[in-house]
Amino acid sequence: MKPHHWPLVALGVSAAAAITIVVVVGSRSPAVNMPVLIGIPLVATYLAHLLSKRAPGKVLFEFRVDPRPSWYNDAVEVTDSGLEITASSGGGRRASRGPTRLSYGFNDLLGISTRQAVPGEAPWITLSDGRGLPVPPGEVVVLRTTSGEQVLPVESPQKFTALVRSRVSGLPEVHSTPAMRTDSQLDEVGDAPSPTGELTTPVEGPVVSLTGPPLAVRWLVGAVLALTGTVVLPLVALLTTPGVPWLVLTAPGVAGVVWVLNRNVPRVWGRVAFLAVPVSVFWLIGKGGYLWVPVLLVLCPLLGHLGGRMFRLGANLGRNVEVRVPLLSGASLYVQRDRLVHKPAWSKAAGVPAQAMWLGDVTLVQQGSMPKVLPWPAPNGDTIAVGASPLLRLVARPQQWILPVAEAGELAELIRSRQGMPAMPTRMSADEWRVLRQWAVRRSVGMGRAFFARPGIAWRLTAAAFTGQFIWMFVPLGAAVWVGGLISVTLTAGLLADWWRVRGRMLLAEHNLLPPGSRDWGEVRPDHAPLPGWQPYR
Repeated sequence: MKPHHWPLVALGVSAAAAITIVVVVGSRSPAVNMPVLIGIPLVATYLAHLLSKRAPGKVLFEFRVDPRPSWYNDAVEVTDSGLEITASSGGGRRASRGPTRLSYGFNDLLGISTRQAVPGEAPWITLSDGRGLPVPPGEVVVLRTTSGEQVLPVESPQKFTALVRSRVSGLPEVHSTPAMRTDSQLDEVGDAPSPTGELTTPVEGPVVSLTGPPLAVRWLVGAVLALTGTVVLPLVALLTTPGVPWLVLTAPGVAGVVWVLNRNVPRVWGRVAFLAVPVSVFWLIGKGGYLWVPVLLVLCPLLGHLGGRMFRLGANLGRNVEVRVPLLSGASLYVQRDRLVHKPAWSKAAGVPAQAMWLGDVTLVQQGSMPKVLPWPAPNGDTIAVGASPLLRLVARPQQWILPVAEAGELAELIRSRQGMPAMPTRMSADEWRVLRQWAVRRSVGMGRAFFARPGIAWRLTAAAFTGQFIWMFVPLGAAVWVGGLISVTLTAGLLADWWRVRGRMLLAEHNLLPPGSRDWGEVRPDHAPLPGWQPYR
């Protein structure tokens, strides 16, 4: 564990010990004991953390990054014999094939100095997945070694340089010109697949059988089920329980408005149907309506979920309803009215933003198969294992996706039915693109890799739904808790406004994971194979 994690561990352990002693065991002076039990281990560990960076034999310098994820481990260690460099993230996602490690013995060093980073210079290191980490702004260390020059964007570069000079006497200054990028495909996206592939001959594929109820039936049954769970059941429960304030009756109405706003996104109907449940249960318990509590807790989200299930992949889905298609890789594809969104599996989603393409830009929808499983890289950093299953190939130049999906034929027909006018391309410079991409990566990093967290931007909606519950709990109680109601309203409005603020930029980032002027992502010709063994269907 890196030393910068020690204070966090100490805080968690000391807080647990303090709560156990003060709350569970009991304490006569909790106001004194709680700060002491938490503060002493935290201060001691923080001092150890500071001393670890100055300890003899091995000194650690972390690389400069903002913001710093909780699982960040990129650093260079100055040992008795040389330098040990470990890099895997650069502040965003981890390298998909493990960290990259470089070692330089003191005998390998020919010079050292510091300089300011130059915009557009080449990455300072290439990770194991082929992605290069850009040099952040600010002062950096430049090492001249027997194998070339190495840039290190460490924190405290002057202290790092002084330490290395104290270990290697007579090390001269380095006077060099930064290496600049020459390739239009910027390094942050990693290695693209081969741009050339073998010629293929289409073969007869499996028969596609589109099944499903008519669109009118889907809407009638789905909407009735969802609205029953979202509005009708909570409203009936509140109306039949005496003493419930009239203001609480508006909670199911607000949930109904949220359903209308999300009527074309059936996958969230189960969550929307739960919006009014906590408020209703709170007042039902307070007013004695206990029999309704299990009914609402079970039936409301269940009915909303069943209503959304009416829009599973098949025939007669229309053009406006969003359809979620689970992929065999664990990822999900969302077919919306005018675009496709590919979101990675939760197990590898930390630091991996979603990628999207406009349906109007799709030029090739091709089914196929492969005899063996091969990795297919994506510009968002995800690597998908494709082969030995039905596959769907999508090209919207310069993008190309290969998706392992059980219902490849049905999905292909749905995509073809929604193709329309192409979207206008976004114009941005390489520097603007890099800032946007780094922002999107940071928004896709969770609290910890072990929990596979990927909050993205939707956590604001979840938090707003939570804080919004207290509006109907506090406000009907009157002036006694008016402060709590005011705080709830303010937090809910702020979270919703912030979600709306970042939503447009995230949509822009999803459609621009490849840099401006990028070359095609692999072989995009319809009669050539993007991967060895690709066999297209007629």
